Amino acid sequence: MAGRASEIDIAFLEGFLDAWNRHDLDAILAFLTPDCTYITGAGDRLDGHEAIRTGLAAFLDAYPDAHWSDATHFVAGDRGASEWIFTATSDGERIALDSCDLFTFRAGRIARVSAYRRARDGR
Repeated sequence: MAGRASEIDIAFLEGFLDAWNRHDLDAILAFLTPDCTYITGAGDRLDGHEAIRTGLAAFLDAYPDAHWSDATHFVAGDRGASEWIFTATSDGERIALDSCDLFTFRAGRIARVSAYRRARDGR
């Protein structure tokens, strides 16, 4: 994964999403700089691999059937974004959210993630 931000492309972001769909924390973290800042869809700020691992593990435990689909990605220099539909079960009910992450890249990895979520019906 090492390299310059300009080396990041759509395939890189597809691989990141694939790691999420496998619920593979080690693979997810491999896409992130060690000092990455991750702002979750709930607004929590996670700084560095240890905090990110803890936060993402709790998220995946809460949504064991979480899945990201219908993704589109773009990369422009040291910035990028991914959009998708997030589905999971929460308290026995199926949820579906329109979602996106905004990225800042550094040294061939993701240095900052800002996540945004919205109910598919607009609420």
